[in-house]
Amino acid sequence: MLLICWAQPDRGVNHNTQIEKRGKCMPRYRYQAVDQNGKNRKGQLQASGERELHGLLLEQGLYLIQAEGMKEKRGRYSLKPRELEEFSRELGTMIHSGIPMVKVLTILSQEEGIRPGAKRIYQAVLAQVCQGVSLAAAMEQQNAFPVMMISMLQAAEASGRLEQTALRLAEHYSREHRLAGKIRNAMIYPKILIVLLTGVTAFLIGAVLPQFEQLFQLMEELPLSTRILYGISYGVRDAWYLAVLGCGLLWVLWRRLQGLRPIRRFLDHRALTLPVLGPFRKTVYTARFARMLSSLYSAGIPVVPALQIGKRIIGNVYLEEQLEGMISRIKNGMSLSQALGQTDGFLKKLSFSVQVGEEAGSLDAMLLSVANALEYDAELAINRMVSYLEPAMICVMALMVGFVMVAIMTPIYGSYEALEQIGL
Repeated sequence: MLLICWAQPDRGVNHNTQIEKRGKCMPRYRYQAVDQNGKNRKGQLQASGERELHGLLLEQGLYLIQAEGMKEKRGRYSLKPRELEEFSRELGTMIHSGIPMVKVLTILSQEEGIRPGAKRIYQAVLAQVCQGVSLAAAMEQQNAFPVMMISMLQAAEASGRLEQTALRLAEHYSREHRLAGKIRNAMIYPKILIVLLTGVTAFLIGAVLPQFEQLFQLMEELPLSTRILYGISYGVRDAWYLAVLGCGLLWVLWRRLQGLRPIRRFLDHRALTLPVLGPFRKTVYTARFARMLSSLYSAGIPVVPALQIGKRIIGNVYLEEQLEGMISRIKNGMSLSQALGQTDGFLKKLSFSVQVGEEAGSLDAMLLSVANALEYDAELAINRMVSYLEPAMICVMALMVGFVMVAIMTPIYGSYEALEQIGL
């Protein structure tokens, strides 16, 4: 829209006072204007509409030429469980204290220590809510909040239980963040051992092995282990770029294969059947599913829609297909516990607990109880997995270093025998 205005500005109004009165809920405009000397000016300004924008610019001695409404930026990434926990907990706490929603979102968007991306998302949600959009709809427009959270808040807004639902979400994401942190911490020691193993092996091959090259030339034939070691050493030294390129291509190929649904389904299914990691993954998935279903059901979402939401966030293609079959069986009249009993990928403990909850009429409480118990089992499984990994990694390190040492020491003893034979 083109607007050319030559009216004289009203100098009697203080511009800063007007800015303070406008508040933080108005849309932002990108404008082009000229001053009294004919110079072009560009900038951004909040106003309730173009008429008010025109008046605000007149107060600054500027004449509006063109205005364009700015769209709120959407989140470019998904918020982390820790951020979701803090958002939900503060939302529930402040609503319980009687603070209006706009004020709550304003406080959340102005907190210190939050990442710029999260701050931008909160500000975008605030702008949408100020324009009359519901909280759940505003969050959905940002593409940064999980589906489960949006669905629960949408049901809570309809039932008037927003405070309780927000606090339940905070507990859910707190436990998810804690479990993920324990898994990451459990993998620190194995990663350190892998780095040490790689470093020691590279030092022996790159620095120690070349020192004996002249000595090994006295031998007619080197042992097989030494020839393998020399092959690796020469290959890395002369064609390292090919090795890097090959690793990069393999990585790209692997990522592409993982994007294919049949391959992903096969890998996700195999991950549930591995000797040590399989039971652990089953425990984690079952705990996550039970807590998710408990949260959705307690928020007033029926079982079938809750399962449809859980199917999208379970994080395993094989279990996703199993949930599709379970939804079909429930629609045909089967109870949730019976459908779970015929579903592969979850622990049988879940179906037994759900059956008890259905008979007692406290399904959400029973799901929450079994989720807590399974998360404790998952923590124990993490400790067992680490106890297995540590000696296994030490054995692998010992075998690798031992192979390198044997490959170096065997020809050394052989060269001594060759020197004795020629009388040196």
